Amino acid sequence: MHVHRAAADQGHAHALHFLRRLFFISQPDGGRDTAQHFPPLQPARQLRRQRPARDKQGRTLVGRPDLAGGQAVSSPNRVLIAAGGTGGHFYPGLVLAQALRGRGWEPLMLLRANDPAAARLESEGVASAEIDLRGLSRRPGPDWAVFAWKLAKALGRCSRILRDFEPRVVVGMGGYLTFPAVLAARLRGAPCAVHESNAILGLANRASVALGAALFRGLPPAGKEPAGLLTGTPVRPTLYAAGDPAQARLRLGLDPAAATVLVFGGSQGAQGINGTAPRALAQAARACPEGLQVLHLAGVKTAAVVTAAYAAEAAPGLRVKVEPYLDAMDLAYAAADLVVCRAGASTIAELACQRKPAILVPYPHATGRHQDANARLLVEAGAARLVSEELLAFRLAGELSDLLSSEKAHQRRAGMSAAYGRLGLPIGEQVVGRLADAVEAVCRT
Repeated sequence: MHVHRAAADQGHAHALHFLRRLFFISQPDGGRDTAQHFPPLQPARQLRRQRPARDKQGRTLVGRPDLAGGQAVSSPNRVLIAAGGTGGHFYPGLVLAQALRGRGWEPLMLLRANDPAAARLESEGVASAEIDLRGLSRRPGPDWAVFAWKLAKALGRCSRILRDFEPRVVVGMGGYLTFPAVLAARLRGAPCAVHESNAILGLANRASVALGAALFRGLPPAGKEPAGLLTGTPVRPTLYAAGDPAQARLRLGLDPAAATVLVFGGSQGAQGINGTAPRALAQAARACPEGLQVLHLAGVKTAAVVTAAYAAEAAPGLRVKVEPYLDAMDLAYAAADLVVCRAGASTIAELACQRKPAILVPYPHATGRHQDANARLLVEAGAARLVSEELLAFRLAGELSDLLSSEKAHQRRAGMSAAYGRLGLPIGEQVVGRLADAVEAVCRT
């Protein structure tokens, strides 16, 4: 698609100028009142007509047939949701899109170019559009120039999508696709909002809030972060409530009566957890009179290595099932007495729904160490233990034994489960309702 060269007041120059300020905005202390550093944005002049923007399937974004029945779309309630990049942004965005569609809205999901998630959206009957953009490197260098160029092109693409789709509101779910969508919305005078799943704002969301986007939060803010509206983070409906442990274990091919630990680190696995868990769990199993079983989701590339590591330990009483990945996470959570995992925002939301005691191992290279901030919310409430990756080899076995084989292990786990009730987090269907209500409220302000 030809990209029209924007006039000076159409935002590309502003985007490049704004890039120089992103690192100031990215600092938590710099985000206390970031709006004061930027003048209010006024709607841009009407862009001249050009070929209409199209969705992933090549259909124009206005006047196209309804995806479900072939009738012309007449509802004025259209919402653009920028939710590509990672599953942590995509799945909450999809849940929001489905909830708003149930209220009569017409959602359009904005993804990165060639995002495999487009196939999932097509199967769900949700339209999608794409922009070609990648994340910004934190270190100044030649990649910044490439990013600035792609950001300008992405802004032009978003402007065309907004012009042709005419959404009543634009919602960013975090990640690098959020910023050009929000900036385009502000330049056109359209209402916009962002959802931040973590306790610390990401770079794109911090920049978007500085531009005046409404802020919805999945977790209470850490430190001096902007407060926003606490909505919670959407999770898959299958995770809204905990299932029966014995039935879940049977369906997973596990012993229905054995104490069970769920270990996972995402679809790609977690190197620190994968490398430490086999030995630590073997030590914990030796201290469990009735034995211990483990469901370890090790990642596609590392499942064989993890399987071999457990075999090398050969601990009596330890039964292990290693899987590369498991889509039925409702069964995995239901089967578990204890969870060992990272502290990403979606994982925190899932743990809260399931009320599972957890040993959290934050990813040490997460931007701004936001997983540490996420984990501390659960730790301070008493719902989880935190073990840094640097100390994992020294502390994991002891934490496992304390929560699995000590005299008060069952009592401790029960107390951790109950602690989720003290967090005050919206969970399950509450989240979807609050977030959809908040999006609709933005249109009325």
